[in-house]
Formats: sequence, structure tokens, C-alpha cells
Amino acid sequence: MVIGAGLAGLAAADDLSRGGAEVEVVEARERVGGRTWSRLLPNGAVIEMGAEFVLAGNSAVRALAQELALGLWDKGMRYGDREPRGGIGTTAAGLAEAVRAADRAVAALDGRQSVRELLDSLEIEPGAREAILARAEISSASSADDIPATDLAGLAHIDTEPAPSVAGGNQGLTLGLAERLGEAVRLGDAAALVEWRRGGVRVETEAGHAYPADAAVVAVPAGVTDRIRFTPTLPAAKRDAFARVRYGHAAKLFVPLRESAPVGAVMNVPERYWCWTATGPDEEAMPVVSCFCGSPAALERLGVADGPGAWLDSLAALRPDLALDPAGAVLSAWDEDPWVGAAYSISPEAGLAEALAEPVGPLAFAGEHIGGRFNGLMEGAIRSGRAAAAALDALDV
Repeated sequence: MVIGAGLAGLAAADDLSRGGAEVEVVEARERVGGRTWSRLLPNGAVIEMGAEFVLAGNSAVRALAQELALGLWDKGMRYGDREPRGGIGTTAAGLAEAVRAADRAVAALDGRQSVRELLDSLEIEPGAREAILARAEISSASSADDIPATDLAGLAHIDTEPAPSVAGGNQGLTLGLAERLGEAVRLGDAAALVEWRRGGVRVETEAGHAYPADAAVVAVPAGVTDRIRFTPTLPAAKRDAFARVRYGHAAKLFVPLRESAPVGAVMNVPERYWCWTATGPDEEAMPVVSCFCGSPAALERLGVADGPGAWLDSLAALRPDLALDPAGAVLSAWDEDPWVGAAYSISPEAGLAEALAEPVGPLAFAGEHIGGRFNGLMEGAIRSGRAAAAALDALDV
């Protein structure tokens, strides 16, 4: 039994099924994919409402895409290379030197330090410090006071490494896995109760359906785990681990373009968002500009809760070179989604991923928040799902 048909849950279900187990998957939404959700605009552009980039070292995503006969789009731009605009201002040389200094400092870290603490300790140009700080808050979707400095070498690293996406949309990964599982995937059937004991599980959904099983994988975001009633209650250590998961908050804005534009990326430093134009099929630029805003303060500044209006005005001022079609704008705000209520998890403290992944009786756990150094990414979701499936295989249930 698997609860959740996001990338983690479906990866777990696929491994269990291929290992010979009879698997059923229940999913609260009327679609598979969770925060991996691709849409097609009327003008033909593919947009990613959630997870988008395949970063360096994301080998599990690449392998799954190849296994499902899905190609990759290079995108023509680079996730880690964004032209900073606004704020104090910096030069390319000054920013590059500051990045090298930050890399050295992160490599020498002894213990946990925040991004702000680390950057404040470095003798670098003020404008470069501001740009790196903005980059970290955007990418980690939180305040620099809460982001571990190690993110400067990971999710928030400034570089020119390729960062593609799955051809046709990242949701192709979950759609492909769901197709292999067939009728075993039940949509619109949210788990409400999990009764567990040694050797058995019974899952009851909000719709009143009951699913008996030998074991189960719980693959829902940590922030909504308490919407499921566990009987008996999960051990205090497990409940504490879920409570310690911290989430970033972000939104995305997609605006169709009336005219083609060169590919590239620009970061609005003071308002904490970035925007990019990218290639799709046949390496042709897609007629859309995508934007990502990270951190609660940035969401408030741009008035995301009130709709896209203020953000559209800011984008028009930032990118006067783009022929925007604001009437077709699409806003994606994960805080408003009742099945997650946030964007993705912040890099965990030492030992938290292991505590989250530890099975409880016949229950295993999965999700991007259990992805360890790949937390917050599709890579972490896939790896955690497969690890959960392996944990059930190893259990005597």
C-alpha cells in the first residue's frame, strides 16, 4: 500500500510492483505528480507549476527519464547563472570572486551556520554579497537566517552547469510510472486513517474506502502528515521528526510572450525573484517567460496572495525587452494547495533525514523532505521512494 501519488510514492510503488508485490496507491488529488505538475499554455509553451530543473548529480531523475523513454530539454539557459539587477549592484568579476570566497568558506565549515552568518563573515563586495544573499533566499525559498550555509554549494550555487528538464514536462515521470501501475492508482481518494500493527495495515480514506495491506509507504509532505490519523499513534520520536521539517515558501508566475525572445535569466535582487526564457522542442525558444519568487517576505512584497497584478507590474519594469501578454498569465502558489501548504523543504539538520526515513512497524516513509542532500528536489523524492520500498522488502512484516 502506498499513500501519495507524487514522485516519491510512485517510485516506491513501482519498485514494489516490479519486485512482485501487489500494490495499491491512494492519492488525494485528481491527478498524479504532486508538486511535479506540467501544463500546456494555449500558445503551446510547456510550463512547470512545480519542480522544474534537473541539477548536476541528479542521476536518479536522468535514469528514470531514460527508462521511460523520455528525453531531456537543455533549456538553453542555466539555472545557476542569473544576471542580477537592482539593489546595490555588482560586476561580473566582483560576483565571481565572491562566489569563489563563499565556496572556500563552505568547504571549510565546521558545524551548522546560516547563509547570512557566512556571508557576513566574508570580505567581499557589498553588491556581490547582496546578490548571493538574494540568490540563496530565492532558491531556498526562505530567509537567509534560516538557510544553512551549505545551500550555497548546492541548491543556491552560482555556476553555469546544465540544468535541463524532462522533454514535454517533468510530470511525464509520474505519468509514466502511473501508467505502469494501471488501475492500482486511485485518484481523489485521500487517506484519513492508518491502522497499523506488526504484520498488517489498514488504510481508510475520506471517501470511506478501506484498503487492507501487509505494509504501507507514507509518501505525503511532512506538513500534512498530521491530517492522517494513525492508530496507534506514531512514536514520539517520529512525530518530533516530522515537526522539525521546515519548509520554504515560493510561487511561480508564467506570462505568455507575443514575440519570441532570446533565452536567458535575470534576477530581481531587491524583490527576490528571477525570471527566464528557455528552449523546448527542437531547441526553439518557447513563447513564455517563467518567474520564481522565494521566501515569505518576497511573497508578501509582490502581493502574491492577491493575485499576479503587482508581480506583473514588477516584471514589466524589470524586462521591458519582453512582449508580455499579461492576460494569459498563470500564477502557481503552493501555499494555497491544501495537500502541501508550502514549496519544498529546507535542507535538514544532521540526522533528521535518517529519523524521518526510519520505518515504524509495517510503515515506511518517503518524500522529498527525506531526500537528504537532495531534499527539495525530484531527485530526493525518487531516491526516498526507492529507499522506502527497499525498507519494506527488508522488514519482517
